[in-house]
Amino acid sequence: MKDFQYRSRDGLNLYARLQAPDGDVKGVIGLIHGLGEYGGRYCDVGRVFADRGYAFVAGDLRGHGLSQGRRAFAPRLDSFLDDFDRYIAAIRERFPGKPLFLYAFSMGSPLTAVYLAERQPHIAGAVLVSGVYMTPLPAKVRALSLIAPTMAVSNTLGPLREKVCHDVAVLDAYDADSLVYKKITIGLAAIIAEAGRTALAHAGEIRTPVLIMHGDADVVAAPEGSKQLAAAVTGDATLKLWPGLYHFLNFEPGAREHIFPFVTDWCDAHLPK
Repeated sequence: MKDFQYRSRDGLNLYARLQAPDGDVKGVIGLIHGLGEYGGRYCDVGRVFADRGYAFVAGDLRGHGLSQGRRAFAPRLDSFLDDFDRYIAAIRERFPGKPLFLYAFSMGSPLTAVYLAERQPHIAGAVLVSGVYMTPLPAKVRALSLIAPTMAVSNTLGPLREKVCHDVAVLDAYDADSLVYKKITIGLAAIIAEAGRTALAHAGEIRTPVLIMHGDADVVAAPEGSKQLAAAVTGDATLKLWPGLYHFLNFEPGAREHIFPFVTDWCDAHLPK
């Protein structure tokens, strides 16, 4: 993978990796990753997409991975939306004229859904995976987000660990990865909850084609949120539930053989004619 950096509106250097196919590029897939993780976890995913003719760009969100910013924090929801504007512009500079898809996971899915509804980007489509749309925000956390938004609390896999992914090696690698930040700030927790509520409330304003995927055995993010989002989108929306699969859908056994071909087939069908 090659890497590059781009600048956020508020002056942060944001980091991204780029993986291109050997031959012609028919489209580009830009990752919006989940809480605490970073784009480097998706190198194998990028190779799968590259084999199907798609360039894959795996950026690190602000406060994550190799990007600058207080760890697992953003001042407000719009900070992420502004970053996505810059991210898309940076991708288009490198792949001018190529159809662009966003590929979002977990926290990244409601952030991306809000982005689609509010910013109406001119992209070919978006894939929203394991979205966190229905996370309740306790009153205590809501109050703390106003007075101590940068306060960080633990965000390890904890007692749900065995229900996050069927592949124990993936869980072990996640735990051992020093670039995976295993805390969350109170402010970011509030933003995630806000993004989930906003995504469901404004899904009808999404004009971009969307593929919404969820493992139906996900105990981290309720599949019902993805169902509600898909039902509320009035345009081109495809809901795909994967029986028996957990939250880390991208890393579940069989993802390479079943999930990613489904995604690339969907992208192929949404390339401009």
